[in-house]
Amino acid sequence: MGSEHEPAVGTSSSSSGDAADKDGITIGSIVVAAIPFFALTLGPFVANRLEPRIFGLPFLLAYCVFWVLLTPVFLFCVDRLRKR
Repeated sequence: MGSEHEPAVGTSSSSSGDAADKDGITIGSIVVAAIPFFALTLGPFVANRLEPRIFGLPFLLAYCVFWVLLTPVFLFCVDRLRKR
């Protein structure tokens, strides 16, 4: 049922810490990925204003649109920061 050199399903020869190393996740990538998350979840408490208007949008809506459009840039940086 498979090669003798393949580990059986459900068994792991490495610890859970090695899984993060295998994926290439670094502290820097986690921090960069967390920036848009916190900007979109905590930022509206600070940016909850109607004025000034940006491109005719209330400030809070413009703030959310800005971060939604900027999130892929941060995720691209996270991909570049991952260990290969």
